Amino acid sequence: MKPGKHIVRAILGLMLAAIVVYFGVYAYRVFWDSYETVTIYNYVGQSTIDAEGYIFRDETVLNAGGSLEEIVVAEGEKVAAGDTVARVYSSESALAQHEQLEQLRTELERLEYIQNHSAEQSDAMRLNEQIIEAITGLHTDVNSGDFTELEEQIRNLEDLVFRRDYTYSSGSALSEEIIALEDEIAALQSAVEGAVDTVSAPVAGTFSAAVDGYETVLTPEALTDLTPAGLRALADSQTAVSGALGKVITSTQWYYAAIVPEDVSDHISTGDTVTVNFDGSAGAQEMQVESISAADENGQVLAVFSSDRGLSATTLLREQNVEVAYATYEGLRIPARALRADQETGALGVYRLSGAQAEWVEVELLYSGRDYYLVRSVQSEDMSQLEQAELLREGDEVIVRGKGLHDGRVIS
Repeated sequence: MKPGKHIVRAILGLMLAAIVVYFGVYAYRVFWDSYETVTIYNYVGQSTIDAEGYIFRDETVLNAGGSLEEIVVAEGEKVAAGDTVARVYSSESALAQHEQLEQLRTELERLEYIQNHSAEQSDAMRLNEQIIEAITGLHTDVNSGDFTELEEQIRNLEDLVFRRDYTYSSGSALSEEIIALEDEIAALQSAVEGAVDTVSAPVAGTFSAAVDGYETVLTPEALTDLTPAGLRALADSQTAVSGALGKVITSTQWYYAAIVPEDVSDHISTGDTVTVNFDGSAGAQEMQVESISAADENGQVLAVFSSDRGLSATTLLREQNVEVAYATYEGLRIPARALRADQETGALGVYRLSGAQAEWVEVELLYSGRDYYLVRSVQSEDMSQLEQAELLREGDEVIVRGKGLHDGRVIS
């Protein structure tokens, strides 16, 4: 074999060895000598129990008055006995005439407002500024997804534009238009008289348009000595509903009865206050533990919770799967991988990145989540100001991955 071939093979071998060493060093740095940190923040965790149950209330059903109905109160709105909750129209034309009548009344109110205010208050330049402000506010809320005051904002914008259009009208012209509008309203009112009827609330309470057939079944009286089997029987007693306009919830106290495992008694007792997390806009409701039944043969009990708040937010709810939070914890949220134990003392802690060094901070475990912990620094009453300044805080970076860590180690 020629000497040149030996040289080529030797060079190739050296190149291969260099490549292996390079990737070995790279792998060491990535998998052994590299570090990963996360920024920690304050967080609230809850210990919860899953529950499945129904809402119980005192309710009075309102029968429909006809085929053409218009509900004039909002869902969850309080009504007094005798208040109008709906209008009933005899025909489509009566409905159209009534809508026209309402529009004319609104226009009359606007004209009377303009007439009763001074020229200074109706100044066109100031109105233009208010219109721009109203448009800007409306645009901001729509972009942010806040529609809570959308209807009122639109009505306010319409009023401002209407007032500006009449700013330069003379007093006599405005008076003539008001008189003409009043005559038109009077004529239209005579035409619709007798064609529109009303439905009134028979009792005071909170209105809801949702009627589900449980109004006479799931009542507070039915909760007496109720068991898991009894709740299932009530759930099967739902009645058919037809032609109902809505209902008035007559009690301010409402209840949630749920079937839960018997070990619920290890966490809550009668008289405790818990947080019940409902779906949707009802959200979290503070409720009191009213009662817990004896366990049945399946190891289940019936827990009853009550509240005199949040009724208007829960009027549309009946059957609900919820989480009952019986304990709340607040601390610094860290990934589970960041928590370590001192091999000598067994104390728990984290390595905080302080400048270019790893700094050991002892912590107290408050709560264990699925893949995280809530912790706080171990404190004492005689701590100095310097020691307090070194406590773990929101915004600190803690190390979640890295080998050979110890207090004071330089992190490159």
